[in-house]
Amino acid sequence: MSDLSNQKRFAYYRIFSVGNKDSGYKLTVGEYEGNAGDSLEYHNGHAFYARDRDISNCSHRFKGGWWYYACHKSNLNGLYLKGSHSSFADGMNWYHWHGYHYSLKTTEMKIRRQ
Repeated sequence: MSDLSNQKRFAYYRIFSVGNKDSGYKLTVGEYEGNAGDSLEYHNGHAFYARDRDISNCSHRFKGGWWYYACHKSNLNGLYLKGSHSSFADGMNWYHWHGYHYSLKTTEMKIRRQ
């Protein structure tokens, strides 16, 4: 991930999997390494929610699908708001790096089949 100053950070998880449809695409993460701070562990064990399947209203409030849990510490599917913004947590956020009032410039999630 990168910010508008072109600083880059990463979060690597030795354990990362997404469950099947019956599990609600449950996220499993663990063994974090990186320099971005661990903003995904908060979502560990939770289902993926999108606007068409959202009992918590988080995907509507924060503008995208994610593994919401009361609602989030990271939201890489949020709005592209070009850095600092006044709205709360609806940008492409990674809480442990820039908090809720900063939308990242770029993000990537890479998954390798094992």
